[in-house]
Amino acid sequence: MFHSRDNYKEKRKLYLEAKEKGLFWSYDKKLEYSRELDLLLIETILKYGDFVDLKKIFLIYNNNMIRRVWEEKLIKDTHFRKVNYFLARIFFTMNVEADYFKGGISDREKKIRMLAS
Repeated sequence: MFHSRDNYKEKRKLYLEAKEKGLFWSYDKKLEYSRELDLLLIETILKYGDFVDLKKIFLIYNNNMIRRVWEEKLIKDTHFRKVNYFLARIFFTMNVEADYFKGGISDREKKIRMLAS
């Protein structure tokens, strides 16, 4: 079912499901799935998806790719501290405690600091 790592139909289906759930609320409603959206789809599911969505991305995409997106887009964002802890423990089988994710700074805070300087 989801075992192919390059299954366009399953990726598109997941994108449409996420879009229907409102996970892409800030994007143009006419935006259609393309392979260029894979990283955005992974990031969006990691941030806002439910457990079923998370399981699907781990079946569809390569774990290294998912982890890279997680490390680049979520891990330092303090808004996602609980999500990061959950992902680390459950999906990346890391033996960490919640305070492991305390030191980050949110992307929003970075932008505000840049504008203020």
